[in-house]
Amino acid sequence: MTSSTDLQGLRILITRPEGRNEELRSALVAAGAQVWVQPLLRIIPLDENDERYQHARRCLLDLDLYQHIIFISVNAVACGMALIDDLWPQYPLGVRCHAIGAATAKALHDWPWPAGALTPLEAQQGGAMDSDSLLASSAFNGVDGQRVLIVRGCGGREQLAQKLRERNARVDYAECYQRCGPGEAADDLQSQLEAASIQLVCLNSGDTLQQFTQRIAAARRDQYHLVLPSARVQQLAQEAGFRHTLLAENAGTAATLAAIKTWQREHNVGNPK
Repeated sequence: MTSSTDLQGLRILITRPEGRNEELRSALVAAGAQVWVQPLLRIIPLDENDERYQHARRCLLDLDLYQHIIFISVNAVACGMALIDDLWPQYPLGVRCHAIGAATAKALHDWPWPAGALTPLEAQQGGAMDSDSLLASSAFNGVDGQRVLIVRGCGGREQLAQKLRERNARVDYAECYQRCGPGEAADDLQSQLEAASIQLVCLNSGDTLQQFTQRIAAARRDQYHLVLPSARVQQLAQEAGFRHTLLAENAGTAATLAAIKTWQREHNVGNPK
């Protein structure tokens, strides 16, 4: 278990969207780190007049016609479940619910789902918890002819839907929010990081990495160690010129802490107990 001085002396920036940083911040501070918070994405629910919102609403009205619904993120749970809660006084039977990532699974389990609808939380707590691990699960063996609804933000990767379609599943999207940059608060991010002597930067997604990259000059990218949630995001960071990367098992708090502790021990940075 992390002691109060495991990360003593480390100076860390965390960058999750507004309202999503407290758990990680508290865990890092409890471990002795100094933590700065600068959200690099804003999550904005779609307006009711947006055609994408109307399409998502139509799909969710037909939720009982699907065999599976997949939530891509915590934000997908917040926005998608608000719609489902509004449209369905009782969750339709026979629709299995799945999550990408431990935090997403936990967010789903906080809603009053009927027994049997959710993929067990225990199966979401360790390992990569990404699209590939979901596809490898028993729930998605033999989906020929089955209907799958993916709840997500606007845009994003097509890999999950593509692979499900290769298995002859019928896949639809319910897109119910959009991602925007952080605005003026992060305009002078590089100067802020240098003033605070930040050593580690936690980036929990490819979108967050993109926002960070836009604000850090190419010549300065060697001075930060990035904590990243997947091999795909790590590759993107290396292609953008960041040489120092730490790969966590996933974007969750426990995995992020484990990656930072390992890096701290290997580099003897800070003042460990």
